[in-house]
Amino acid sequence: MYNSQDPQEQNNYKIKGLPKLTLVLLFLFLLFSGLYFAREFLVPVSFAALLAMLMAPLCNRFEKWGISKGISTFLCILLILIVFAGLITLFTSQVIMFASDLPELQKKLNEKIGDIQGFIQQEFNVSPSRQIEFARERLNNSLKSADVFVSSFISATTGTVAGIGLLIIYIFFFIFYRRRFSRFIKKIVSRSNHSIANEITLQISKVTQQYLIGVLTVIVILAVLNTTGLLIIGIKHAVFFGVLAAILNIIPYVGVLVGSLFPIIMALLTMDSIWSAVAVAAVFTFNQFLENNFLTPNITGSQVKINPLAAIMALIIGGMIWGVAGMILFIPFIGIVKILFDNIESLKPYGYLIGEGEDNDEEKDGFFKKILNWIKGLFGKRKISKV
Repeated sequence: MYNSQDPQEQNNYKIKGLPKLTLVLLFLFLLFSGLYFAREFLVPVSFAALLAMLMAPLCNRFEKWGISKGISTFLCILLILIVFAGLITLFTSQVIMFASDLPELQKKLNEKIGDIQGFIQQEFNVSPSRQIEFARERLNNSLKSADVFVSSFISATTGTVAGIGLLIIYIFFFIFYRRRFSRFIKKIVSRSNHSIANEITLQISKVTQQYLIGVLTVIVILAVLNTTGLLIIGIKHAVFFGVLAAILNIIPYVGVLVGSLFPIIMALLTMDSIWSAVAVAAVFTFNQFLENNFLTPNITGSQVKINPLAAIMALIIGGMIWGVAGMILFIPFIGIVKILFDNIESLKPYGYLIGEGEDNDEEKDGFFKKILNWIKGLFGKRKISKV
């Protein structure tokens, strides 16, 4: 028995586990280091792979209609280019319109600062101090630098044409050689594991497609809701701010804060009442409530079934390694990792660790889902009572 082993044997038993732990830590270190130093190559490749998975069903549909593989791939790329061109045109025009208002915004800022100084003098009998003057200079310089930022944004948009061109090339070949990649996986996996490999490939493809389609749908709905709310309040450049906040919402937890900050500042500078800024904050809070509790759970279908802790850790690690791109990409990536864990017997405990909704079925719906079900049941009861 193990209890009968002498101390030397017990020490040997404990030491045997150290090389395995060391290898795991070394693997993680090399993995994250490789992801960091190869980010300029891996980021566009990752975006291209996700977009290629999104367009693969459409390309398959074209081929079923008798269109050749090359032309089908070209049509998918053409559709992506049309979407990119539309987004770039929309944002460029909105940014140019916003830049034309910068002198007026600077004037409004000076007036607001003057009002604050007058309030301090009247209420506290304190003359404008160096701190207030310094703050005024810094704010003016910040707003002046906004003009430089807008110009650099337009230049950066022009400069990224080459990057977008490389991205399009990646997408084209990922779509064109998609079946070759599938056969490659079968070649490196033993014949006895072909069914498992096929199942994993199908699940990853399905989850990625449904997740991306759901995210795009949520972005469109949020853009309409944000823009409508800002137009009702009377915020200038409502379309620009509404669409920008919807796109920034891709970045979990952080995007909505950044996206709502710009229209709030615009309301403070251009509107007479502070309640306009409060109304803008209320609009984004309400829209975020809808997105968190109704839009994302029902539209995306919770395809990336990971718990909040794993999502936050993926968000932080992605930001540390790849910046904003990592914050966007690592959420679906960890969903793909979970699929791998769930389908490999020895890794299932890790899939359970980063998953959600498996401990208690009653906790799976959440508080707001229970309220929604209660409302549906209430209306259902009323409908039955009328009959």
